[in-house]
Amino acid sequence: MTDSLQVDSEMEKKGFVAIFNQPFDRERVSVCVESWLERFEKVEQIAPGMEFTLEIKSAKEIIWNANLQFRVSESDLFAWIYITLEKASMETTGFADADISFCLQVLLELPDTVEIIDEKNQRRLDELEKSGVI
Repeated sequence: MTDSLQVDSEMEKKGFVAIFNQPFDRERVSVCVESWLERFEKVEQIAPGMEFTLEIKSAKEIIWNANLQFRVSESDLFAWIYITLEKASMETTGFADADISFCLQVLLELPDTVEIIDEKNQRRLDELEKSGVI
């Protein structure tokens, strides 16, 4: 196998959509951020409307916007998290980096999670989109 093929297979993109029992508001987002801060090394927020990240040390530091984007990392692993206020879903992306991808790990242990769907399950995602959940 060539080096370029090895890199491509090791860098396979992975993603999940988590469904929660209630839409996100500031309090619910803050609970998620605090959970990540307790469990992982670093939480950053993409500054709304900007192209840079700010490290978050407490949920009180969140810059609020209707659409929020975070990067959670642990050592050399990271996941991007996308949240829209007033929606009951959260999306993650990252790489297939272990038995349980890091972009799935960030969703585990979050309160009020109803379902976690692999981004490749288009049939289920279409159902949720038609019902207005995502």
